Amino acid sequence: MLEADYVGSKGTRLYQARDINQPGPSDAPTYQRPIPAFDTINELESGANSNYNSFQLRFEQRLRRGLSALVSYTYAKSIDNASGVFTSTGDPNFPQNSYDLRAERGVSNFDIRHRMVISYGYDIPFRGKLLGGWQTFGIVTFQTGPPVTVALLPDFDNSNTGKSNILGFGANDRPDAVRNPNFANPSAERWFDTNAFVIPPRGNFGDAGGNIVRGSGSQTIAVSLIKNTGFTERVVLQCRFEVFNLLNHTNYWLPDNFVGSPAFGKVTSADNPRRIQLGLKLLF
Repeated sequence: MLEADYVGSKGTRLYQARDINQPGPSDAPTYQRPIPAFDTINELESGANSNYNSFQLRFEQRLRRGLSALVSYTYAKSIDNASGVFTSTGDPNFPQNSYDLRAERGVSNFDIRHRMVISYGYDIPFRGKLLGGWQTFGIVTFQTGPPVTVALLPDFDNSNTGKSNILGFGANDRPDAVRNPNFANPSAERWFDTNAFVIPPRGNFGDAGGNIVRGSGSQTIAVSLIKNTGFTERVVLQCRFEVFNLLNHTNYWLPDNFVGSPAFGKVTSADNPRRIQLGLKLLF
């Protein structure tokens, strides 16, 4: 069975947070909040919006001669001005300028442009009580990387507009972007062009958009070999041999995204390497 679909959605009045007592940017020695008697006033409101568009392709081989398979591919793009309220991967989800939420519009934190998943199950056609009962399963996943927002160090209030510490965020200031920071062939030592970002003059917001850097994609293969031995019609002993990340591919996590950090632009960690697991299960 082959299926092709367009899938889209639009979100309105989504959850977002902002500081409604944020001072305006200035290079003054100290800032003055609009309501001087209060510090940060974090407001949670339903004012964000999003849209998602995708092309989805699906091929299914239903069980035939012991084999079943499923191949799914998605090409998608998700855009919003607030992917959530609390901290998530690569972005604090808090606006740089609480009075200009349009400047927060960009690809969503969870935007994955390409994703393909291939899975199969196969009953190996061995016969007999000792040789029969073998199965193998597998799942292969390929996807491009998630986006990440480049920001100034959390404690660096370069715009002089205060910090939103009540929700656990820092100053949320972004740098200026002077060119496209993404490399065609990035490396763990220099994942993106760090010279593409500069600190703006004090008392100014940076013009770099959110989520303009792409992190590493991932490639994983997990396979299993299973032997089922039946003692009675209701009691089966199952021996499992499983391998995760079969090819031991290095799947990088997001690079350091803070201007001024010693590791700025570097990838310092990765997902799990190859793992092998043996299991014994009694089914009844």
